Order: sequence, then C-alpha cells, then structure tokens
Amino acid sequence: MQSVIATLKWSAKLELPSADTAAWNIAEGDNDGMPRIIRYRPDLEPFIGSPDYPKRLVIIWDYESDNSSGMPSDKQSEEMKQFEDSLDESLDPDRLAILAFILTCNGTGEWHYYVGDILEVGKRINLALSSFPKLPLHLQVEDDPEWNEISTVYRICH
Repeated sequence: MQSVIATLKWSAKLELPSADTAAWNIAEGDNDGMPRIIRYRPDLEPFIGSPDYPKRLVIIWDYESDNSSGMPSDKQSEEMKQFEDSLDESLDPDRLAILAFILTCNGTGEWHYYVGDILEVGKRINLALSSFPKLPLHLQVEDDPEWNEISTVYRICH
C-alpha cells in the first residue's frame, strides 16, 4: 500500500514546492580550515527518491576569491544570485529540475539539482544563460535515484 501512495505522490510534480517560496536553511562549517556554507531545502525530505528525478545535476562555478576566506566577494555573490535567479525562472515553474542545495567553499559554488529530462534541462540552461557573459561553469550529471547527496546534507545539517 505504501508504494502505491508513494507512486501517486511522485506522479504529481506540481506538489513539489517551488524553490523561490520554499524555506531554506543555512549551515556553516569548515573544509580544511576554510569556511563552508550549505544552503538547503528541508521541505524536500518527503520527496527523497522520487522516480521523476533520478539524476543529480551539479553546476559548478569556480571563482577567484579576493579574500583569505575563499568566499565570493560582494560583486561575485551578486552575480551568482542573478545566475541562480535566472536558472530558477527557467527550471522551477514546471519543476523540470529541483534545486536541492547550494554549497559554497574555497573558490567554488555548487548548485545541486535533481532532474529527470536532462536534455530539456540543458536546453533551458543554455537559453537562461544566453544573456550572461561567459561564466566559469562546468556541469556534472550523476545517477542519484535515492537522492543520496541531499540525504547526506540532511544528516550533516540536522
């Protein structure tokens, strides 16, 4: 019976809250003495393992930090916010991709999304970023049908 209920729940993509209305938690720690900040969505916990989103897309932005903390400057933070907003406008309205968490540490920002149709996600990312100057980004796609990465974030941060 539980699997039938879970299947019904997963089939309604719009039940997932939008990233811009979701509550976000922030956890701070360190990585080899450098500050690490994780911003994550606790509201996704009931959706862990959704078969509609079996892959994890990681968008990695490597930046030159102009301070000893390895954190982005105010200008870089603003550019990253505009980048994230643009992706949210493109990917979130129909929940094509679910932004689960963002990790910032030592010259790197990482946006972790759970996705189903990676080809359509790629098209929308290209369209969303077409008005931006060339950004220092690279993308990774990994199978993560059990949502292990966000589960790890929950274990570490709760």
